[in-house]
Amino acid sequence: MKSNTSKTNVQGEGDYASAKKYNAQARAFAESGKVDQAARDAAPRNAEEQDAMRQAEAEGRAHAKGGASAGQDDKGSPGRPKPDKQAPGKHPQGRNLEPKKVPGR
Repeated sequence: MKSNTSKTNVQGEGDYASAKKYNAQARAFAESGKVDQAARDAAPRNAEEQDAMRQAEAEGRAHAKGGASAGQDDKGSPGRPKPDKQAPGKHPQGRNLEPKKVPGR
């Protein structure tokens, strides 16, 4: 059975035509001189709107993957234990005892 996509019409993360179009539009916007005005238009109009924006950002960061910048402590994901970084056979307090000799060996 033949695939619906050909090598020239790649979709998904490899959609080269869309990436090229986005880059051209982003470059044109940046060079247009309208960036400062767009930033002013996007700024909060009052303290209430600013608080709402901060709460929305904090909620978004809480759902983000990552460490402290995402609102999580350094322990990682809540349901997944952090892996030990000790080599196998190491003593938990750092003392490596000599192996006991077994008679007859």
